[in-house]
Amino acid sequence: MTGEPPQRNPAAPAKLAVRVGVGLNPFGGSGLADGGFWTSVETMEELGYDSIWLSDTAALGGLAPLPALAAIAMRTERLKLGTSVLVLPPRNPVLLARELATIDALSGGRLLPAGGLGIDLPSEVEAMGVPREERAARLAESITLIKAIWSGAPTTVEGRFWSVTDFELTPRPTRRRLEFWLGGRAPAALRRVGELADGWLASAVSPEEFPEMVAAIRAAAAEANRTIDDDHYGATVFAAPREEEISDDVAQRLRLRRGLERRDYLALGTGELRALLDRFLAGGACKFVVVPVARDLPAWLRELHQEVVAPIEAAA
Repeated sequence: MTGEPPQRNPAAPAKLAVRVGVGLNPFGGSGLADGGFWTSVETMEELGYDSIWLSDTAALGGLAPLPALAAIAMRTERLKLGTSVLVLPPRNPVLLARELATIDALSGGRLLPAGGLGIDLPSEVEAMGVPREERAARLAESITLIKAIWSGAPTTVEGRFWSVTDFELTPRPTRRRLEFWLGGRAPAALRRVGELADGWLASAVSPEEFPEMVAAIRAAAAEANRTIDDDHYGATVFAAPREEEISDDVAQRLRLRRGLERRDYLALGTGELRALLDRFLAGGACKFVVVPVARDLPAWLRELHQEVVAPIEAAA
């Protein structure tokens, strides 16, 4: 991609801290057998990437995010630990609140939880075992209960799906206020972000759609007498060194959404990635999860950090 970087949207926040994390490719296997997983984690920690993000699926492969993040917490000192995104409807929120608080305590306060409904594929919905008509209600109730439990006060909630009486969580999250982000792009999902969440992690959204969706979230938050910090809006993108690095299987899975152009979510080479992130920055995004797709992942991580991540974080 060539030409001048797009001009920043005047309505977008200025001088917000830009941070770029890495989402491990959920389609590329676990990387445990050959040691590739730990080599990638150690490379991210060494280079100074902001965060690592693990996806949550039932049948599409990759490591289960929560036990993997607990293990990463023990092997790192500064890398933040994110879920992109944790499927909430099938999980018991009381047990989940404890699991997340445990990871936050083990890591010294480095947890970045983000949740959602999950991937809308028939195989995933079937495996998760929650009727479609209950998913949104379960998510909303789960977020409300988790946040109440995290407050530290004895919690009594009688809900449609889950109830607790004088419940106190141990261990407590390291931070006094543990924030929870949500994903999603449908109008109802954007309303939920505004009403319930502390941030939004977009996926399969173009840079041009991004500010319109942020505006919808802010409107929903205002109606609920809430605000979301200006620097709590992020986007997930994919990056490969070149076309030949993308296998046919991964290429098929990266067809994220009908009508979304590939240039809006997949960059080939560091120049295209910088241009894509600049387009999102112009629309108000300042937190990014870059999913690298490459045969030599550590080498690609090094190139990305030197050519894109370090410069874009320093320029903000």
